[in-house]
Amino acid sequence: MKANKYVYCGIFTASLATLMYELLLTRIFSVTTWYHFAFLAISMAMFGTTMGAIIVYLAPNRFTPENTSKYQAQSILAFAISCILAIVIHISVPAFLPLDPSIVIVASLFIAVPFLLVAFTLSSICISLTLTRYPEQTHKLYAADFIGAAVGCVLLVASLNVIDGITAVYLIGFVAALSALCFSLNTQSKNLKLIAGVVALATAGYVGFNAYLANQDKPVISLSWSKGEKEKLVHFEKWNTFSRIRVFGEPDAYRRPLEFGYSKLLPDVKIRQLWLDMDGCAAAILYRFNGNIKEFEFFKYDISNFAYELIRGGNALVIGVGGGKDILAALALGQKTVTGVEINNNTVATITGRYGEYTGHLDRMPGVKLVCDEARSYITRSKEKYDSIQATLVDTWAASSSGAYALTESSLYTVDAWETFLNHLSDRGILTMTRWYSHYVPSEIYRLLGVGNAALKGIGIENPRAHIVLVRLMNSELGDSLHAEDGLGTILVSRSPFTDEQLALVDQRCKELGFEVALTPKSAIDPNLALAAEGKTSEIEKTVPYNLKPSTDDCPFFFQTLNPTQVFNKTIYAGGRTANNINSAVALLLVLVTVTFFTFYCFRLPILRTKDKSQLKGSLPLFVYFFSIGIGFMLIELSQVQRFSITLGHPIYALAVVLFTLFLATGLGSVSFGKLCDLTKNRLHFLLASVLVVTAIFGLATPALVHALAPESTPVRIAASIASLFPVGFVLGLGFPAGMRLGFKHSQVLTPWLWGINGAASVLGSVLSVVISMFLGISVSYWCGFAFYAIALYCCLQLEKRESAN
Repeated sequence: MKANKYVYCGIFTASLATLMYELLLTRIFSVTTWYHFAFLAISMAMFGTTMGAIIVYLAPNRFTPENTSKYQAQSILAFAISCILAIVIHISVPAFLPLDPSIVIVASLFIAVPFLLVAFTLSSICISLTLTRYPEQTHKLYAADFIGAAVGCVLLVASLNVIDGITAVYLIGFVAALSALCFSLNTQSKNLKLIAGVVALATAGYVGFNAYLANQDKPVISLSWSKGEKEKLVHFEKWNTFSRIRVFGEPDAYRRPLEFGYSKLLPDVKIRQLWLDMDGCAAAILYRFNGNIKEFEFFKYDISNFAYELIRGGNALVIGVGGGKDILAALALGQKTVTGVEINNNTVATITGRYGEYTGHLDRMPGVKLVCDEARSYITRSKEKYDSIQATLVDTWAASSSGAYALTESSLYTVDAWETFLNHLSDRGILTMTRWYSHYVPSEIYRLLGVGNAALKGIGIENPRAHIVLVRLMNSELGDSLHAEDGLGTILVSRSPFTDEQLALVDQRCKELGFEVALTPKSAIDPNLALAAEGKTSEIEKTVPYNLKPSTDDCPFFFQTLNPTQVFNKTIYAGGRTANNINSAVALLLVLVTVTFFTFYCFRLPILRTKDKSQLKGSLPLFVYFFSIGIGFMLIELSQVQRFSITLGHPIYALAVVLFTLFLATGLGSVSFGKLCDLTKNRLHFLLASVLVVTAIFGLATPALVHALAPESTPVRIAASIASLFPVGFVLGLGFPAGMRLGFKHSQVLTPWLWGINGAASVLGSVLSVVISMFLGISVSYWCGFAFYAIALYCCLQLEKRESAN
């Protein structure tokens, strides 16, 4: 068979729609559920990519060459409908289950996963047929597949800046229907063409109609629940690729300050305020501000602002503007200028645009500068010196509630980041961060102190303990109960040693404001606090069941404190918010076990169902080859995504630059496969060897490159990142077409199964990459990917050797 332009257009749009759907599911589930549940659900659903390939392999009499175009069109058209149906069911389930929120979350995912599995299976049938029915053009079709995925990354970024997540599902349905229309043009069925056209028009019409109504805050379909609970009456909602923000509350009601962190000595003040939250749990407050900054002097009773007791008339920088509270606090407590750095453009637009009048237009206040950027990236490039750099529970409310950030890296809480922050402080400057302080074992605080110690040593401080102070605010009414509500701890890390006068002031102001001095250079209420501040977290690990090693850029999972050797220690699951993060990490390990089982099943099932076992003879090297390139590709790809996400600074760049470049380069590498085969005289092991050479070079060079790019401008960092990612992606694109050529020579009947093995290994690799990076580091994950490509090269040599012998 020979693929025409309709086949190329079909697989391009099918891959585009599938990749968009996979990424969008992560975004929607991050709003409706907790991250670790979403991670499990999506991992299970992605096995549909393997199931589709196995179905094609096990039913050769149905999927004949004559029926290929029909089934390509039918399967991707069914995907267009089922992908919408799965999400509609998911967001509708809680309406019929008035139960506990946790039960609702699990139930909604349990019901949605089979529909998602079906959707990905249908997409996989289409793609599997396309990649295995045109032997002479497999490399070009594989290129169209990856180029479609690359465009999908950019299209998702663009679409979520215009429409909400639910409407974006219908956009994906429209793209998939276009794919079906392309494939249907190779059939004689008028009905198939008509249905595909109708679905395309219907979904396109809905996207436009709902987008229009959403701009009027009256969408036809929207989320009615999140995190298992009914949505509140929302005044405003806005999506992008990494968040959904909402504003709700009573704008004119006078109430006590809603945020936590205030001591019991807070006066009886009442103010007007609104909630602003992200993904249904990360809360901030919009304060009604009429220009009288003295109205907010009560912020001194919030422990997160304690550093301002030691610094007056300074130049402050705030990480994470949120609703603007930290900017108001800095001004109210005597700071001369405030630079607020907020990563979320929708948040900035909300407090300066739609709710600008309500918040007093903070961006127009004298001495205030608002910047929409990733804080670490901005500070690295800044030429300014600051008297204080503050971060209050950044990334944390969602983490404390769900354990979500135990599975995600945070570039703010690494030794490398803190060295950057400290180098941008004035001589009297203080870096201050506020974290949860567990009544049980304050593992986050221990790790934070360890990070501070390592960072101070990194900038040449010989006695870090003299530069660290910790104050805390605990909920004394709950005592030391294992399940007590956590308190808050605020760390102060100074460029200069704390003087006796400063320490006396710390003690005095803590007594006056209702806080407690937990650690100074001369005292500690907990011996482990002193050990952590002295960089002896390994000593603490002998007495507590947690991993307290300071987080670094190579292992930036600050919130992940699980010690794998303590998985069966019951006490680690009873430590307040820390336990939530532990539960997430354990859930990840369970996902790994589950995915490994399903991967093995995807190997085993076709063997059991194959009637003619003779066609399996000598195929083991092929199976190992496709397994190796599947898992190796994901390990290398995701490692590079993690590394360059820190370099580029903004989450959007992970999609629009890193994934786009890798997918595009992989596609171009695949399309070049034919010419490269001619150059190497069809010695495929030369191509696999080039993969190892290029990945080895860039594996060694990338860490230094990432460090060197940090102070450069955004255009320079993007250009350099693309230049370094492209060669890696290009050679990775050679592995699959090389394997398919070997597969076609061995047995064309097996090729759908080989595609399925590759898909199953990719799902396993995506989970394994997180596990390895979390416990061993990103570099180890990358080199594990390299090792799998070395195994693939060995298999290639064995297959070529056998071919020559025959």
